[in-house]
Amino acid sequence: MRKPPNKTRLAICTGLLLVSIPAMAAPQLEEVIVTAQKRSASTQDTPIAITGMSEGALEKFGFSNANDISAQVPNMQVSGPYGEVQPIFSIRGVSMSDYSSNQASPIGVYNDEAYLGAVYTHGMSFFDVERLEVLRGPQGTLYGKNTTGGAINIVTKTPLIGDPTAFNLKQGVRNYNGHAGDYGVESTLIEDTLAARLAYSYSRRDGYFENALGGPDLSEQDFQAARLVVNWQLTDSTNMVLKYSTARNDALGSPSRNEPRGDLSKNPELVTALETSGVGVYDKPNNGFIDNTGYSRPAKNLDYYEVEDNFTGALVVNSDLLVNKIEYVADAYTLTAITSLADSDYSQAQNVDGSPDQLLEINWGVDTQAFSQDFRITTTFLEDFDLIAGAYYATEDMQLDNQYSLYETPPDTRAAATYPGVTGYYPYLLDFGVIDQKMDTEKTSAALYSQLRWNVTANLGIDFGLRYTDDKIDLTYLNISRLGYDGSPRGTYVPGNNTGVDNIFIPANVAGQSPLEPGLLLAEFLSGNIGLEELLLTAQTGYTHGPYTTDSATPLSAHEKEWTGKIGLDYRFNDELMIYTSYSRGFRAGNFNAGVYYEEREFENAYASPEFLDAYEFGFKADLWDRRARINSAFFYYDYTDQQFINVVGVSNFLENAGGSKIFGFESEMYFALTEKLTVQIGLGILKSEYTELELSNVQTVNNDDDVVDLAGNELISAPNISANISIDYDIFTNDYGYLSMNLNGNYQADQWYSAYNDKIGYDKIRQEGYGLYNARFTWFGSDDNYSIAVWGKNLTETKYDGYAINLQAGFGFDYFQQGAPRTYGLEATYKF
Repeated sequence: MRKPPNKTRLAICTGLLLVSIPAMAAPQLEEVIVTAQKRSASTQDTPIAITGMSEGALEKFGFSNANDISAQVPNMQVSGPYGEVQPIFSIRGVSMSDYSSNQASPIGVYNDEAYLGAVYTHGMSFFDVERLEVLRGPQGTLYGKNTTGGAINIVTKTPLIGDPTAFNLKQGVRNYNGHAGDYGVESTLIEDTLAARLAYSYSRRDGYFENALGGPDLSEQDFQAARLVVNWQLTDSTNMVLKYSTARNDALGSPSRNEPRGDLSKNPELVTALETSGVGVYDKPNNGFIDNTGYSRPAKNLDYYEVEDNFTGALVVNSDLLVNKIEYVADAYTLTAITSLADSDYSQAQNVDGSPDQLLEINWGVDTQAFSQDFRITTTFLEDFDLIAGAYYATEDMQLDNQYSLYETPPDTRAAATYPGVTGYYPYLLDFGVIDQKMDTEKTSAALYSQLRWNVTANLGIDFGLRYTDDKIDLTYLNISRLGYDGSPRGTYVPGNNTGVDNIFIPANVAGQSPLEPGLLLAEFLSGNIGLEELLLTAQTGYTHGPYTTDSATPLSAHEKEWTGKIGLDYRFNDELMIYTSYSRGFRAGNFNAGVYYEEREFENAYASPEFLDAYEFGFKADLWDRRARINSAFFYYDYTDQQFINVVGVSNFLENAGGSKIFGFESEMYFALTEKLTVQIGLGILKSEYTELELSNVQTVNNDDDVVDLAGNELISAPNISANISIDYDIFTNDYGYLSMNLNGNYQADQWYSAYNDKIGYDKIRQEGYGLYNARFTWFGSDDNYSIAVWGKNLTETKYDGYAINLQAGFGFDYFQQGAPRTYGLEATYKF
């Protein structure tokens, strides 16, 4: 086994050293209460792998958006390829590689128990937060939506009836001309009956990325949100909490980084011939590599946070969410009803090619309306049995409209030398136009669920969970058409492509080969793979679309009925130590491919089946040293089948299922209250992942659509084999006026792949080497805790890293990257009264 990197070894050794320090006067570690299993309980009494963070912990870590969550959670990664409001989560190697707006994440995100299906809304609820909970492992019993990777619970603040009027004000400034504020007011409006809270949050800053072409910097932030909360005691037994949130983000999005992969040294004679032929213009500098329009970013001597961007526009997300919870508490049982309504939309102008040329530019757009209703009963019977049982129903309607503008800048003829297989494509990329994709889906999900806990003895408990889910998804409208750059109609692929070829066009070819490879042609002919049908392709050369229409392809529908659940056993040896083991099964619902394709597909090629995960886990939770030390650890094994992910091939996108994969892992969270002033937290995650069955297209063999690559043995996406974190809290100085507190924290991620191909067939750069991020916060707290002043910094060493990458070589000649944020710092003041 490879030795951990130095930074990781340092964190581990630090933990061992701290454990060996003799006991000194120190406070006990705080008890963190969570509601992960629909009951309020301490994390130490909850027999699952869970990280709970209180408001105070979120404050000290400088929590400001969803991308910050993973900093102190082992075996978790978060990337934000489309900005801070649209995070992509990965837990224990279970991730979402699909960037399509209609796909559900394998990590369920819940706002006050309301499931947030639209992934672009996942970053819109992280304000006025009281508690955050991260559950690791499949959630196939109690949660509204079955998930394979885990769940993130956002619990927002609720005013208490009887509490006096209170205000909280926080205002901050930061670099990049940034400023942010959080404001709240709450009060009891009717004694013993009604309380309300109103919260407002905003965050604005200039962009991180300088645009060398002029104009404002890119990757801006302009977020604002408000929430009204009403806590109403309807009767002595019935309480209602209504929360209405509205949020908006409207700022220039993050640019892309274009790393050209067209190698001009592959065929220097042809390159020279083209450059001296007098045909074309070759005045762009290059470092020996170009994309398909001849652009070469490395030759422009741009700074890491500098781009030449001609298209990136605003990333706009609007989100409205209503959550109403009614709870009836009787002597023997509790009835709970949670209703949610959500209306949201997303649009973004994205310069995917990351250049001043017009190679690939996309206007994303989607509207979503969602409803959910959860009824449950919680009761104890025969003294030893605790039961939670319920029914769940949800709908989600999504209207997607994406426009892909291709090759408005004509292709560089030297692409014929860098990618010989695309020679016959050249004529059809001149003035190609825009692919206009419209897709409407309607989803419904109904479920019955229950979880029974049998307290066999005072120390031994067994959990039985079972859920039956009935999911239906309807593809009600699908139209993929070709427009001119001015929006004029040119033709429709779906419906209307009657060529039998699922491709954007049929290039100039001989028996399907472009360019002609005589040896391959003869071999294919002799083997019988080339016949009359392939010879006819020569006559069909040209675009595959039919006449322009707004008609829909044939509607499709999928219906899935699945059983999932959990069985677990836990034993408490004493107040300090509990062990647990469990088996659980979860699934992620199937979905229709929201990528672009060019021929109306049969159901089996248009639909990705549900993915399933069987998880086996053993863990322990220990409070030691008179509750001044805490170690929570778990070993787990995942059997993962039919994993869904997006596969990009040329200018086509495929939502596919991997045959199978396996994940082995370990994680540990360690907390030490060493003295009254010093507390240390250490986390460690270890993963071993591999695809056991996976074959994908060989994107380097343009002349053979049937050529595939066996990827069995490759690592999973976003699954680094080591992740680690450390946080140190120290009260530096205390006097009669208050105290000065310091928090230093950091996290490390080892090497990870962003593609299932790993290092095969030109994907070796679609990865991120191991890196660490280090943060600090110094806070002065007033003696009566009514005010604080803090100075903070994130990514202090300005580590440069990529959070997301896609291989776009086959269609466009470059690899696409999204970079992490640079160093940020600021000052903020908080006042409560």
